[in-house]
Amino acid sequence: MEPLLSNLLKNKAFRWLVSFLVFLFLTIVIPQYRYLFLTFLLLHIPVLVWGIIDIRNSFFCPTFCHKKGEKTAIALTFDDGPAPQITPQILELLGRFGYTATFFVIARKAEKHPEIIHRIIDEGHTIACHDLDHRYTSNFRLTAAMVREIGEAREILRRITGKTVRLYRPPVGLTNPHLKAALEKLDMECIGWSGSVRDGGNRFRKTFRLIPELARPGSVVLLHDTIPDPEIRDEFLVQLEKLFLTIREKGLIPSPVHSIFGLKPYS
Repeated sequence: MEPLLSNLLKNKAFRWLVSFLVFLFLTIVIPQYRYLFLTFLLLHIPVLVWGIIDIRNSFFCPTFCHKKGEKTAIALTFDDGPAPQITPQILELLGRFGYTATFFVIARKAEKHPEIIHRIIDEGHTIACHDLDHRYTSNFRLTAAMVREIGEAREILRRITGKTVRLYRPPVGLTNPHLKAALEKLDMECIGWSGSVRDGGNRFRKTFRLIPELARPGSVVLLHDTIPDPEIRDEFLVQLEKLFLTIREKGLIPSPVHSIFGLKPYS
């Protein structure tokens, strides 16, 4: 009983719910202070929104985003691929520097380009799950739907790689109260990030210049191996190379995200 209570008290979403219910109760039973309690009650709304949109909060489930106290390791991660227009070029650049990365792939895309998935694995990188098809409505799913669709995505990746992936990053980095239960059923871990440029990754030219600044020890760097406009691909690759050079200059060591946190990438 005590471990269960201790785990609940550590859960930010549970503490939020308790606090919300307390102020709701006070608003009803002490009418003379209703407006004061109602003010505190309304303040719970932005906290909830913040918990949903900022994966670094670990609001609904434990999320690995940054390794505190780390002096040299840095994790490079790429979302939304594979994409034949840019993933091979990223792999070539990683190979030239001898760096390893984690690719959070969309299962439907992986199904279309299994040869790229095989190359990622063969060149020493890690494959992880970025859901089945990256719908922007994914965060509205309940537990059963999450288990079904993430499970289907994982099965697609298993058929391609022969490996059952354990690392998962939710689409858009959004979380909800059902994610923790779904990942526990699937025996998977939620991976976030601590370093990204303002568009959430690297998809737009206006933020390319910020990419080299992401070289920080202990950071999980969010990038994308997909670009909306093929014409800006080379510009992105130039900035990615500058990031790699900055990592080298600072004496940092790119490591698979699972090794930084002591996780199993596959089961």
